[in-house]
Amino acid sequence: MSDAMTISARLDRMPITRLHVMAVVCVGLGLFFDTYEVFLAGTLSGVLKQHFELGADPLKAVLASAFVGQFIGAIFLGRVADRIGRRRAFLLNLGIYSFFSLVGGLAPNVEVLVVSRFLAGVGLGAELALADAYLADLLPARLRGRFTALAYTVGFLGVPTAGFLASILVPLSPFGVDGWRWMFILGALGALIVWVLRRMLPESPRWLEAVGRHDEADALMTKWEDAARASGKVLPEPERKPESPTVAEKMPLSAIFAPRFRRTTTMAWVLNFCSAFGYYG
Repeated sequence: MSDAMTISARLDRMPITRLHVMAVVCVGLGLFFDTYEVFLAGTLSGVLKQHFELGADPLKAVLASAFVGQFIGAIFLGRVADRIGRRRAFLLNLGIYSFFSLVGGLAPNVEVLVVSRFLAGVGLGAELALADAYLADLLPARLRGRFTALAYTVGFLGVPTAGFLASILVPLSPFGVDGWRWMFILGALGALIVWVLRRMLPESPRWLEAVGRHDEADALMTKWEDAARASGKVLPEPERKPESPTVAEKMPLSAIFAPRFRRTTTMAWVLNFCSAFGYYG
């Protein structure tokens, strides 16, 4: 099968199965804690300023620390994902976030809080890019946009959740622990649950093929195809088209500035900058 048909073509002909639904849910929940974490300090800025007796500059450091961490994490952990695989990178990212979010909830002073939020941000830095890459790898092209949008819908629920939880918990001290600390602790515990769920996700067959692990990619696809047929779903014959190269095939960074991609690259940068500026500003 793998000699007659590329992994990409086999993935694109797949119907939506339980595997796809699980991937969308797990990725969406990871995005949930990304947005939850980003908006957490802003939501709690008043109580943090009062609790730690913060002036203007220390408060800015608390607010900015997670964003700086995400910037660093996006650069370095994004590259790590191309080396160790999507699944392992997912576990690494979320594990780092969960641990340091818990540290932030237990922070005895503002210095520990700033450092822990920075490191939690590093863990989340590659989450958005990795989520996009993993879903693009796994989902059939004809349904990719719809199901990626569903994952992000789940993700953006983290914003109102942070706000509503703060309005409930901040005035309280459950079990003698300040309510604002529970906001960080709940984020850490929730991310840990998602980490356990993500252990059930498979590696990306596209990534496996791109790094030369063809037998593993073929075996994984065969397993999914057999499961789809066993559930009564029909797998149509795909159009045989040559695959485009992927990042995992070690394309040089300069490729995004090639004439055929230059306008797309520029537009993507402008769109993402303006989106982040408006959204977080």
